[in-house]
Amino acid sequence: MSDSLFNFSILNILIIDDNDFVRFMIEKHLLKFGCRKIYQAKDGYSGLDIFKQEKPDIVICDINMKPADGFKFLTAVRNMSGPIREVPVIFLTSHADEAFVKRAVEMKIDSYLLKPVMPSFLKIHIVKALSQKMLA
Repeated sequence: MSDSLFNFSILNILIIDDNDFVRFMIEKHLLKFGCRKIYQAKDGYSGLDIFKQEKPDIVICDINMKPADGFKFLTAVRNMSGPIREVPVIFLTSHADEAFVKRAVEMKIDSYLLKPVMPSFLKIHIVKALSQKMLA
């Protein structure tokens, strides 16, 4: 599905990052895409609480956070029962080393993006991740 035809206004998106500025910038991009429901968390544990309560359509998550990092968050989501365990998760991180990427792929991450990310690139990966889940 083309990202220009994708209706972002119907999406619930959760941003998990310990950096306030990063969350602000991602939210700004999502609002420009047309998103209306955007939730935010500062770490994996608070992100998991919001995830369970709000049941977002997609999650954009940092890896390196305390007390719970992105890997702990992703593990908890993938260990849930039912369709919620298949919600797409995009890692947005500054970690480009092979070990992090390999671990994320093994954990069934839907996309792995490096900071800083261009808005158009983020948009493409959101559409791609959601489209793949709809076709699965």
